[in-house]
Amino acid sequence: MPDESGDMSSPNLRSPALERFYLAAAPNPIAFIDESMRQPTGAAEGTFSRTRLGPAEVSLYQMAAVIFSHARLDSIRERLVDVADGTYWHTNKKFRGSDFDRGDIVEMVETITEESVWNVIAVKMPLAGSSQGDIARARALCLDRLVRNLTSGTGEGAVRGIVADNNRDQRLNRADERVVDSLRRTGAIHPGVAFTHGGMAFEPLLWSADAISWAMQRDIARDDVRFIEPVLQEGKLTVINAVDGKLLNMKHPLGASAFARGPSSQRPGLSGSPGHDVASSSRIPARYAVDNGALFAPGQSVGHDLLRQIRALGEAARRKVGG
Repeated sequence: MPDESGDMSSPNLRSPALERFYLAAAPNPIAFIDESMRQPTGAAEGTFSRTRLGPAEVSLYQMAAVIFSHARLDSIRERLVDVADGTYWHTNKKFRGSDFDRGDIVEMVETITEESVWNVIAVKMPLAGSSQGDIARARALCLDRLVRNLTSGTGEGAVRGIVADNNRDQRLNRADERVVDSLRRTGAIHPGVAFTHGGMAFEPLLWSADAISWAMQRDIARDDVRFIEPVLQEGKLTVINAVDGKLLNMKHPLGASAFARGPSSQRPGLSGSPGHDVASSSRIPARYAVDNGALFAPGQSVGHDLLRQIRALGEAARRKVGG
């Protein structure tokens, strides 16, 4: 936040517009949002496709939100820059790089997990197709569900400021704004919720949503728990089916036996409803070796399990309507 001279006190925030945004949102927590997707590879809608990458994968579109305390934005930003050892971070490019220790991603996710108030992911699975229209509809649906969940709290602990990563397609950014405007106009969210876009090149806090979204996609699509494991261990995660807004149970890919359902948990910006349960670890193995492209052993498919839950929710809804 600005010091007495009016200058920004956090040197790694290079966006005066976001600085003003944070000041206006004080003292409520801020949520940072980014997307991730696995596009269909020619298989029929609703099926899993086997790619040359290895295990069977599910097509999906998801948006992840990481909530940080307003009072700690500056200190968290500096911690993320220290982990990245510089002012650039993009998780997928880090993973694909040949000269890279993949333990850096785990360290980033561990830091985000330690500092975050909560993490929320809205997932549309399977993704209907790979056209711009399919992607735009999935994005709007995920954003709608995510914003409803993030801002449902009350008081100073409720999220009232949301920063989404800028999409290169400005039409999608404008569509994001229409989604949030509609939620405010219809009374679905608090009228004071503010929404804006920022760039990862100017705001390192957006790296958090990029890292969590990427790590979750690896877990859902490829049974690769190595990177999302810190979040699962702490139980700081809510997963939402974007179609109907229902909560999904995130299970460890080594099988349901590795998790026991934890108690209902209320966090700033979240509903804290009786059904708001999070998975808590009971028998998580030691941290996976992740550096230098170490192999992982996929277990029970996370993607298949979530898709099973989504289909079961749909069937239940149809039976209710039919009954």
